[in-house]
Amino acid sequence: MKNPYAPGFWCALCALVLLSATYFYGIMLAHQIDKAMVFLDSASALIAVMAIGVVAWASWQNQKIKKRQLEQSKTLVVIWDTKVALRRVETVFDRYFWGSYWQPGRTFAEVMGELTGTPLEKSLEALKKQCMLLDKQADDGHHWLSNARELSDVATAMARERYQLDFCDPRGESRGNSMVIDRDFEVLVYTWSARLKSFDHQLDALEVQYS
Repeated sequence: MKNPYAPGFWCALCALVLLSATYFYGIMLAHQIDKAMVFLDSASALIAVMAIGVVAWASWQNQKIKKRQLEQSKTLVVIWDTKVALRRVETVFDRYFWGSYWQPGRTFAEVMGELTGTPLEKSLEALKKQCMLLDKQADDGHHWLSNARELSDVATAMARERYQLDFCDPRGESRGNSMVIDRDFEVLVYTWSARLKSFDHQLDALEVQYS
């Protein structure tokens, strides 16, 4: 990374050297060699002090840059791990609701439309833990954990709606409510897709910010 103050420093240094040389030359012409040598020593000491100060400042800036780059690298790793966890949730979600995993009656919790103990719940919990790490690393409050909790809430609501679709009696009075249940489920599917895409886009934006 280039130092933006370097041109100014070198200009000032060149000006100081030029002025010193001009003054020294003038004194030499006036045959005051002793005064010229004293001034030359003073100018040399000043230049040396300035050089030491610039070197120390540059070293301090370099340490700050290295520390910032290290933190950025750590944050990027956490972002990538969060993306992996999110992809895992997306894959398990598709298998759970649209694939062969959904088998009503596997467990009592599933029969009641709950996610307890299912692979989807485990993947969502893993995402929450990863989001807690990301919030801590990026110093972003509870933003990412809130996103994960929103996905979990939608998935839980979808499981319950799916339970109603699969187990409600299609005859009698429940037949009149079937279209309402279908519409509610469609809204939840849309909500899940929208929040998943928003989560993904936010992670992309954060990755660009720390790249």
